[in-house]
Amino acid sequence: MAYYVNRNIKMTWWERLYLPEIIKGMGITSRHFFVNLFGFVPYLLGAKKERPIMTVYYPEEQVQYPIAYRGRPVLAQNEDGQPACVACGLCEIACPAYCIHIEPSENSGKQNQYERWPDVFNIDYAICIFCGNCEEACPEEAIFMSDDCEISMLDRKQMLYTKEQLLTPVADLQKRIDFTRNMYAKWNY
Repeated sequence: MAYYVNRNIKMTWWERLYLPEIIKGMGITSRHFFVNLFGFVPYLLGAKKERPIMTVYYPEEQVQYPIAYRGRPVLAQNEDGQPACVACGLCEIACPAYCIHIEPSENSGKQNQYERWPDVFNIDYAICIFCGNCEEACPEEAIFMSDDCEISMLDRKQMLYTKEQLLTPVADLQKRIDFTRNMYAKWNY
């Protein structure tokens, strides 16, 4: 169905001034400005229980991030303390910023439940673009995007996280694990 737009409509002199619309817009902007400028006063005096201001006072107040939020990537740690990673290198290949470095270590021949694991697993957060490709590429559900975004440092060398710093217990990542299973389950062939 095609839409027809009549471009030959003649506007009145008052409509061509756009004055009423400008006044409405300035009124809305002024209202928001003064509510944000003086809106904390009734809250501080105890007259209101809720602040009309949407600003979050960051160090004292924390934001509850949604489950789909992509913070810094972390490595899932099993109940026995070992990483769930098998050092396949797919996350390293999928990373467009090349910030992941993995060196695999193999079983020494003794009976062990792990055949391969990462000997070195580093992520350089100074380079990471938090795209989530590593999480999508991992076949073992070993790397996940956490809700942690407080990774600012004064020295770039401190932004290189090692395997021990990246390990996060599976219990802490359970919401994200369930979310990714539901999200990627419809694409399994």
